[in-house]
Amino acid sequence: MLLQLGLPGVAEYFLLNVVIAAVVGYFTYRDAESRGENAVLWAGVMAAASFFLSFVGFLIVFLVYYVLVVRD
Repeated sequence: MLLQLGLPGVAEYFLLNVVIAAVVGYFTYRDAESRGENAVLWAGVMAAASFFLSFVGFLIVFLVYYVLVVRD
């Protein structure tokens, strides 16, 4: 019913959150692997933070990733 009105429901938001977490995890994996870090760990942490903690959690973990991995 909600899709007929053009309003996304819970399932659409959940699917969007899964897709965003997967994309974040994929790019984090590629970056960490190119830097010689534990790519699976960082990708999993970034994807989980993005999925469970939403945007704020992603930003916090991204800042930790940047300080520990990227700046070195």
